Amino acid sequence: MFLGVALTLSCLPVAAEKPEVIPIIDCHVHLFTFERPEGLGWIKKDNKILYRDFLVKDHKPIAEANGVIGVVVVQAGQSIPDNQWNLDVTADHKELYRGVVGNLSLVIGTDKFKPLFEKLCKDKRYVGYRLSGRPEGEFSEAFFRDLKLTAKEGRTLDILLGGYSLADAAEIAQRVPELKIIIDHMGGVALDGKPLDPNWVKSFRAVAKHTNVTCKISALYGRVKKQPAPQEIGFYKEVLDLSWECYGEDRIVYGSDWPVTRTSGDYASVLKLTRAYFDSKGQVASAKLFYKNAALFYGISELAP
Repeated sequence: MFLGVALTLSCLPVAAEKPEVIPIIDCHVHLFTFERPEGLGWIKKDNKILYRDFLVKDHKPIAEANGVIGVVVVQAGQSIPDNQWNLDVTADHKELYRGVVGNLSLVIGTDKFKPLFEKLCKDKRYVGYRLSGRPEGEFSEAFFRDLKLTAKEGRTLDILLGGYSLADAAEIAQRVPELKIIIDHMGGVALDGKPLDPNWVKSFRAVAKHTNVTCKISALYGRVKKQPAPQEIGFYKEVLDLSWECYGEDRIVYGSDWPVTRTSGDYASVLKLTRAYFDSKGQVASAKLFYKNAALFYGISELAP
């Protein structure tokens, strides 16, 4: 009798374990107000979606509702005072806004860089800065001097492709191998529904050979030429496949590019779109993309795995 019961129980289906809920660190969020004197030239006054203030009170409830436990704010323009402003405007919400990436494009390679950079670094949440506007001509020795100082201080470099090229990113990675570099928005790819430009693909692969370079899987919507962007994962598969092939699970991080995402969809939709691809890579890969790699790259010790 007992044997029959045991056999019967052994044949019952075992309940599948629920997949682990993966926390999210969003590594690309912009906060800004048009009351700042420098303004934001890239957002035109006739842009009914983006020409308004986006502050903590607008973003924080959305982030928390979508399982975001940490945010890296990326400065939206090149204004030097805005480096400190981004630190100040998030100072009362440090439990969520764990890092700030400023923008030092206007001072790198000059005598103004070192004192300003060292002052900003007194706040541990200043995890690094972005370069968007590129100096004319060849990179100077002073430019690389400042990048080496950045690496020495344990800070990071975001590169916005546009003002900079993938070849520029590769040169920087080679000249300063100790510097942690991240290329924003999957290398500035332009998506129009056609196959990727072979020359761009070649340059993208070349940058990925430098192991100090990480790829930010961000601005999926924003990389599409015609807005609003599609919300079907198939439209983005080629560039996501390429990013996965070149960088693997250890050198990718997630960024929403909020509020720019609002041009095509809400916060949840871009998160859902990214998950639709990376969940197929397994729990380990998804955890690295959405959480672990970001904590390690930006040095957010409280959130490091």
